[in-house]
Amino acid sequence: MSAPTVEVIIHPVCLRFRWDSDELVYMFASNPEQQLDRMERMLGVSPDDGDPIFRTNVGFLPVASTVLVRGERTMLVDPGNHHIGAYSILWHALASRGLSYDDIDVVVTTHTHTDHAAAIVHLPGKPWVLGAGELAEMAAIEGAPIVEAKKSMMGEITEISEQRELMPGVTAIPTPGHTAGHISLLVETADERVLIAGDTAMIRSEYTDRSFSQWYGPEQLAQLHASLDRVQALEPTLVICGHDRPFRPAGV
Repeated sequence: MSAPTVEVIIHPVCLRFRWDSDELVYMFASNPEQQLDRMERMLGVSPDDGDPIFRTNVGFLPVASTVLVRGERTMLVDPGNHHIGAYSILWHALASRGLSYDDIDVVVTTHTHTDHAAAIVHLPGKPWVLGAGELAEMAAIEGAPIVEAKKSMMGEITEISEQRELMPGVTAIPTPGHTAGHISLLVETADERVLIAGDTAMIRSEYTDRSFSQWYGPEQLAQLHASLDRVQALEPTLVICGHDRPFRPAGV
């Protein structure tokens, strides 16, 4: 059997907005770091103010990396946000490759934040792979009734609590930090060792320089460092971050 292939079918971007004088003001920056913490700092938003991230009056509409892995099965990793599904963006990304929702054999979410996982509702009945504890993370944000509804509409649910082969050449690896149950995937293609990092490294500098978001606390940071130690020891030749373009680590 041939080795699996990996392809980013939707690349990430982030639109920021805030309320001002009864209007929404939208902002966009092309640099991934500017889209995240730098824009918040520009607008004077900081965790030091004591407000949780959702009370800062700086909203964000993020699009995460959606990845297609084809091997023994056809696997869709992080189908994306509500609007990616609702406006058929995901449908078109698959159709451009001669695929439909019916051709997807299994859905994997690196974690259950809506920018990565909300569009699973367009893949009802499909097996769903996610990290152990992520359903509780989802319930904390979306509410238990919503989670139960999504669980009921999906196929078999597999929760990953330790390193596990999902199909030949594709391994799920627990990488807690961004969320408690976050997972990443290592894919051995014919000529690459690809790390689908999700938000273990939201952007390239988090992977290369360990320069993390201002919103992480000490416990999360310790977990992120340990998770990156684990996946970097596997020496991937290509890294796909949750919110940046794929890149090759130094020395590859």
